[in-house]
Amino acid sequence: MKKIIVFFGKGGSNFINLLKNQSNYKIIAGITNRNDSEALKYKNLPPILISNDNDEILSFLKEKNPDLIVLAGYMKIVPPKIINAFKKKIINLHPSILPEFKGLNADKKSFEAKKACGITIHYADIELDSGDIILQYHINPNNFNNFEEYHEALKKAEHKFLPAVVELF
Repeated sequence: MKKIIVFFGKGGSNFINLLKNQSNYKIIAGITNRNDSEALKYKNLPPILISNDNDEILSFLKEKNPDLIVLAGYMKIVPPKIINAFKKKIINLHPSILPEFKGLNADKKSFEAKKACGITIHYADIELDSGDIILQYHINPNNFNNFEEYHEALKKAEHKFLPAVVELF
């Protein structure tokens, strides 16, 4: 069974969704920089590291030695020393169709521009949102009256496709 570590942020819904959908993988730990993450209220969590210290995070990762690391709503740039230590073992969930709208607020920017709407799951690389693409799922922004409706559809796509991609590993 594949050992997975998930980096998550304030909401943590993709982390919780991955926990609920474990079948041929096991989430052995979570990492967040947010002690106010909603996911921390969930019961029966694996060990969680709450830290902003990249050396501490790297040490934790090396100790746990995961088969795969999933970046799911973690809103900090993972430094090159971590990316390089786990080359081709880190995937990232991004809320736009890359290469458009890299970085923060990509979901809102793509919706407002009415282009590159959807999700991309890709390997993490030292350049921001630039690694090899694993999956892209397009969402037509014209089907929604406002950003909130679009964002809800985006979350549904994330919750459907991220566990499916993790299953592939």
